[in-house]
Amino acid sequence: MRQNRVLGVLTALTIAVTSGSALPALSVSAGQLLGQTDFEDGVGLPWHVCESASGKMSFEVTDSAYRITVDNPGGASNGGEDRWDCQFRHRGLTLVSGCTYEVAYDITASNNCTYYTKIGDMSEPFTEDWHGNPDDSQFDAFWNVQNLTANQTVSFHGTFTAKRTAEVEWAFHVGGDTVSVGTVFTFDNMSLICTDNDEYDYVPTQEWQRADIVTNQIGYFPDCRKQATLISDETDAVDFSLCDESGKEVYTGASKPMGEDPDSGDSVHILDFSEFKEAGTYTLQAGNAASREFAIGGTEVYSGMLFDALNYFYQNRSGIAIESQYITSGDAAALARSAGHSNDTARITTDWDDLQSNGGSQNVSGGWYDAGDHGKYVVNGGIALWMMQNQYERAVSRKTEDSYADDTMQIPEQQNGYPDLLDEARWEMEWMLKMIVQDGTYQGMAYHKVHDIKWTALGMAPADDQEERILKPPTTCATLNLAACAAQAARLWEPYDADFAKECLTAAENAYEAAKKHDDLYAPLDQSIGGGPYGDDCADDEFYWAACELYLTTGEKAYLKDLEKSDLAYTVPTTLSAGEDADTAGSFDWGNTAALGTLSFALHKDDLEKKVAKKVTNAITDAADVHLGREEQQGYGQPYAQSKLSYADDDTGYVWGSNSFVADNTVILAAAYDLTGEQNYLNGVISAMDYLLGRNPMDVSYITGYGSHAVQYPHHRYWAHQISEEYPMAPAGVLVGGPNSGMQDPWVQGSGWKKGEIAPAKCYLDNIEAWSVNECTINWNAPLAWLTAFVCDANGGIVANTGSMASEQLDPSAGDSEESSQTSAGSNQQNQANDSTEKSSSGAFPWTLVIVLGAILLGAIIVEVFIYKIVKLKKN
Repeated sequence: MRQNRVLGVLTALTIAVTSGSALPALSVSAGQLLGQTDFEDGVGLPWHVCESASGKMSFEVTDSAYRITVDNPGGASNGGEDRWDCQFRHRGLTLVSGCTYEVAYDITASNNCTYYTKIGDMSEPFTEDWHGNPDDSQFDAFWNVQNLTANQTVSFHGTFTAKRTAEVEWAFHVGGDTVSVGTVFTFDNMSLICTDNDEYDYVPTQEWQRADIVTNQIGYFPDCRKQATLISDETDAVDFSLCDESGKEVYTGASKPMGEDPDSGDSVHILDFSEFKEAGTYTLQAGNAASREFAIGGTEVYSGMLFDALNYFYQNRSGIAIESQYITSGDAAALARSAGHSNDTARITTDWDDLQSNGGSQNVSGGWYDAGDHGKYVVNGGIALWMMQNQYERAVSRKTEDSYADDTMQIPEQQNGYPDLLDEARWEMEWMLKMIVQDGTYQGMAYHKVHDIKWTALGMAPADDQEERILKPPTTCATLNLAACAAQAARLWEPYDADFAKECLTAAENAYEAAKKHDDLYAPLDQSIGGGPYGDDCADDEFYWAACELYLTTGEKAYLKDLEKSDLAYTVPTTLSAGEDADTAGSFDWGNTAALGTLSFALHKDDLEKKVAKKVTNAITDAADVHLGREEQQGYGQPYAQSKLSYADDDTGYVWGSNSFVADNTVILAAAYDLTGEQNYLNGVISAMDYLLGRNPMDVSYITGYGSHAVQYPHHRYWAHQISEEYPMAPAGVLVGGPNSGMQDPWVQGSGWKKGEIAPAKCYLDNIEAWSVNECTINWNAPLAWLTAFVCDANGGIVANTGSMASEQLDPSAGDSEESSQTSAGSNQQNQANDSTEKSSSGAFPWTLVIVLGAILLGAIIVEVFIYKIVKLKKN
């Protein structure tokens, strides 16, 4: 036995040496399923809080304990449901049938109250394997809540034997009518140990090690600017080399020292190798620093990413089955699903604050689900739809619309005689028409949004969502979104389907007039039960935008008069301050849409009066110059800057969806290039795409499937493989929100980070539960597709029928491996991120090290045998 143990150590060491990898981190203890037990390091994860209905909690991980303050316990008396309105839970646990488990925890409450704890299903049918019983014989006696006496700690120890093999969670219900507001629950000494095997022990996630030189991970174009960022404390310029696959030096240069980059806290240098134009696979080196491999090449990979980004919209359609034959990336069979909300008849609520108000019902089937949930919002759908239609209209203006002709995209409508991009846009446009108020005082206006009456959990197919659907009251901003998008659709559909074009125009004109009659109906800024708030407090921008679209479609002077009397006429802002925004470094978003009208005018520049055309051009180039200036101040080249976090948070940093502002601001840079042909604007676009694709402080591509270290786990109900193996990994081409200094979600807060202590551009982690940084949504993927098409157009054109160019590692088995939980797929032009590391660390077999280790272990064996002999002799 003793020899086997020592030989086992020797074998493990030999394997570690020959594989060139570090020994894996040990679990908390043998058989321990939990990733956190005593909170001594100030980290709460994977334990986290979960709120539903009206439940609200705040928490802190201090003094080796997890402390939760119940701000609203929920329950029927507080507008909620029951004790589960406030939960503390640990997911990702696996029980094995027949195995015995030891359970332990300490719980303290500051007030007399009750709690309930269970290990069981994360979703329906909510089977419970254990619920606080000390042993299996008492299972039936512990279905009720347990009492807690104020400030008296309960230390629980018990056992149970699993009667099934299942993925489960351990949850504490700490809400409901028996818990008073302000009650503080303290948790410590958590433990769940399998006494029979360690197959499902918690294994710490392998921490990603960023490269010292970060680059665009899918590659650069031969004739465009090519820059990378070196992380270095050197104050003088550093020599760098560009090397090909053989290691041959093909280009040399000197860095540009930038000093400390405030947004990341890094000391950085810029490496510019734009002069080098030869296609191939390369690495950058500067002293001991090196990049990962990257490519210089054509538009094939970007073309694949374009159509993957557009396929996002098909896969998030509501009211239609998603078929594998139309899925462009990932595990198509797993991503396919039944139709969700095929009959989306929703109750009309007439009062924002009364969820039970009833104004009848309306069928609003179709459209795109907004984000990872099953809500559909006119204002967010509006900007996404406008962006997609603008992408097509831009192609028409450049005579490249064949890139989106019939049968160019993977959608059910292919081969119907209409351009595929317009077909996809029509799915949303037809839904928006169903959101029109049919009669009464607000006839012709648009309901603001439709969603579930309460939030649903992660790990849910849309077809399995059985929650009641509610329509929220009509708003001026939603109505003007409808007017703008329908007017835009009317002129695009006129050559193909005159009847649909007429229907859209009639709806647009009616909506515009209805909005003028009711010009101050706003969604509350904090209405977020069951769906996102999408609140606003100003419709001036939407009125201008809608008037622009209606004028461009009809040519009627009344619309021109309306838009020109607006203070926003022919402008593009560079700071957004209305609605939920507060001095945000951006030009537009769903709540600030004035720039959209000006951008539409830019596509019709030749039809405008010269003085108007000049105003439009100047507005766009002036805004673009501001964004270029922001890029020049950044160590990683993004056209963005720290901003006030929101109307409700005066702190500064990166706002929710910071990547969307990078993308939207880049659309302005692209429009400036279209208008002027000036190379600096194209350079600005390329720099922003570099940031999104890996040249950032996290050394991560924020687009799934594209890059040697791409995000994998966007916050999405159905793409929930990280939660449960029964759900698929996300497909390729999904842009996530990115760094967010607000740290609003419990997962980020539980990471041990403290608000204001993490550099803004580093407030990011890739986890499905981290909704404040890893959300995905239609109005973020729309500019991704727009920009990807733009860079293809600027570098030789879109390559049709390329198919997805994402790596096959998007399948679930890749997502389960320890390494791929931190690294992701690269493009077909690029090897895995650790290739260069393996190349540098591999080579001759390290026999010397093995011999040394063997000698040490052999010596240990001899000493152990000697001691054994001495002890034996002494006993004799």
